[in-house]
Amino acid sequence: MKKNKHIWVITCLIAILTFNNTLQAQYLRDNTKFINLDSFYPKDDSNVFDIYLESEKYQIKINEIFSIPEVMIRFNEKEFPFTFDFGNSDNITITTVLADSISYDVTDTTYTYTPDGKIRGQICKVNIPEFQVLGRSFYNEKGTFADWSIYSTNPFNGLIGLRYLSKLCFTLSYSKKTIAITNRSIISKLSPGHSIIIPLEHYSMHPYGLHFKGKVNGQDAIIYFDTGKSYSEINRNLVPIEKIVSDKSGTFYDGTVEIVFETSSNSIMIYYPRVKDLKRNIESNLPVGIDVGSDILKNFLITVDRTDNHNLLIIHK
Repeated sequence: MKKNKHIWVITCLIAILTFNNTLQAQYLRDNTKFINLDSFYPKDDSNVFDIYLESEKYQIKINEIFSIPEVMIRFNEKEFPFTFDFGNSDNITITTVLADSISYDVTDTTYTYTPDGKIRGQICKVNIPEFQVLGRSFYNEKGTFADWSIYSTNPFNGLIGLRYLSKLCFTLSYSKKTIAITNRSIISKLSPGHSIIIPLEHYSMHPYGLHFKGKVNGQDAIIYFDTGKSYSEINRNLVPIEKIVSDKSGTFYDGTVEIVFETSSNSIMIYYPRVKDLKRNIESNLPVGIDVGSDILKNFLITVDRTDNHNLLIIHK
């Protein structure tokens, strides 16, 4: 009897270990590692935030599921967190989660598109009487209304992008959960040698997006920052096809990719990055090399300066 019990215990342990190893093998995403990211965020970010007035600083939220930034938007007396999405080039989008919570007038139906121009789904055009975001008020604003499932695997209230900060200068920190916004350029007040200043590209289909030139795996490419993505993705055409592997957690490159910013020798290396057929509706002969998501951006302190005809991205270090 005792011998049978020992055999049963050993069999259970083997089954548990086998199951655990199988689970680990199922998720290739667990292999992804970022190298050199700790060299970017400045040891003392007060040198940047002290440039702004206290009245120009606003608290943000970080979504608990996807770790992406959210800003609070007020509609009359009600306030809701919206995804702060650098990749959103449209006006404000509200979702079916808020269908009965705020006022809006449906004016038409249309389609929303993926970054490469494919139809993502049907949405409604709406007119929103009034809302406030980041200390600014907007009236009779045109926006869209969509089912949340068009954009996400989890319900969310809506999206708002950089259109609403188009002629301003702002600094965003995930770690401080703070965004500072001003109508003045801060470039002249930055400490020399502590910032990477990168000229942004301008594309008519994505006029507010953060696109710039760099190198991915040694090849000239367009890099863009997308806070609305929880993870970064490399263009599969820039890695050896025979080393691309897939499982139910996604498609990955079994190797290391180096990302270099055009105006700096600073680089990021990603071991086992996600890969995708990255396309974007932009006027450039260069391939889109990487969609940099919040998994990387949360490690940066970044400024976007679009005052006085500037169109610059600043990565503080």
